[in-house]
Amino acid sequence: MKFSQKLAAAIVLPVCMALSAGGTWSIHRNFFRSLDMATQAHTAAQISQRYELEMNLGQAENADPTELFSQLMQYADQQRQMGKEENWFAVMGENGSVLYSNIPQTIPYQSQRGAASAAEQTVLYATGAGRQYQLLGTQMRGLSRPLWLVNVYDMSPQFAERDRQIRQHLMLEVVVLLLAAGAAAVVSHCMTEPLRQLETASRKLARGDLTARTQIESGDELERLGNTFNGMAQAVCEQMQALQEESMRQKRFVGAFNHELKTPMTAIFGYANLLRSGEQPPEKRHRAADYIYHESLRLENLSRELLLLLGLEKGGVEMKPVSLATVKGELFRSLPEQEKRLLWQCKETTVQANKELLVTLLRNLIVNAAVADTTGKSIRIWSQDSKGKVRIGVTDCGPGIPEEEVARIKEPFYRIDKSRSREAGGNGLGLAICEQIAQAHNTDLQIESRLGQGTTLSIILQEVQG
Repeated sequence: MKFSQKLAAAIVLPVCMALSAGGTWSIHRNFFRSLDMATQAHTAAQISQRYELEMNLGQAENADPTELFSQLMQYADQQRQMGKEENWFAVMGENGSVLYSNIPQTIPYQSQRGAASAAEQTVLYATGAGRQYQLLGTQMRGLSRPLWLVNVYDMSPQFAERDRQIRQHLMLEVVVLLLAAGAAAVVSHCMTEPLRQLETASRKLARGDLTARTQIESGDELERLGNTFNGMAQAVCEQMQALQEESMRQKRFVGAFNHELKTPMTAIFGYANLLRSGEQPPEKRHRAADYIYHESLRLENLSRELLLLLGLEKGGVEMKPVSLATVKGELFRSLPEQEKRLLWQCKETTVQANKELLVTLLRNLIVNAAVADTTGKSIRIWSQDSKGKVRIGVTDCGPGIPEEEVARIKEPFYRIDKSRSREAGGNGLGLAICEQIAQAHNTDLQIESRLGQGTTLSIILQEVQG
């Protein structure tokens, strides 16, 4: 059973119960009120008739039953002449003997005797030939012998009216229930529309459609639920995109790493095979050994930088106050071939950092800048203070980085100009290491570049006061 159907039933059932209970109470209340009014009228009529009979029969106290019957017949004829044809009554003596009766034979004798023997103001009902009758009994007073008057009144109109009201109420209830069911179906359909949207979007999301969203504008909890679902779907979409990007990066890393290994290994294998093939001229032997040495050196550098990259990804870097003046000294000593091009513009500032990693980061950035700018122009190393933070950057005057390459430039083994980088001894891990160093310092490596105007790479560190 659908939730909308349950909701419609929950709306209709209380209406049905309330309508049934209210109608039943109203009909029975009206019915018993009509019975009470009829009983009061019948009781008054019986008392009046009892007085008349007591006066007539009191004149024939010593008469035998035949004379009593004769007087009762005369009284009944007078009643008929007065238009009281349905004035049904019976006069009973002791032991239930009937002295006179014009009560229809359809009314059982036992019911008549029960009315006579019942207490005063007791109302009995009997059914005969499909009609309902009211029986009232009272003992006549002032007579020499005990006699009882039993009156019978046709109550079929009251019962028929009750039945008519019941039928009318049932028809009205059916109409109301149909209308209520239709209205409840419409209301429940509208109320559950957001749930159907959520169900549809959930199924699409389960099938892999990450664009599935809901458009719920009900202004209530269901709208908040829809917004929560959309937020969840957006988070899943972003996570899936991140996983896909990470998978692509891993594939590119494996491919690039394989290429980086294959190139020097192929050269080493080829020249080693040349040396094994037989005695070679000294010049060729020296050139082969030189190739093997330099390619082995490249593999050693690659291994060392990979270990550094993996170590940085594990975290746990120790931070201490570091003066930029000491960083300058170690940096310049590690790059004697570039010292003439370096333009130091950093302030005398102390930052919270790991000194060795900060030197490595700046050195890699300077080396990349020197490779990018082959014109020999200056490479600026600068700093900028701002609200307890220090931004440290390296700016070159090279050709710049194309906008589509910026997003991937920090990936391991990625090169913009692959041939020139390899000739310069690079392996594409420099910026990847710089990015990990920046993340170890709880910051990011920021890149600003314009084609033909150069590139600036910078990080932001916490300044140490005093």
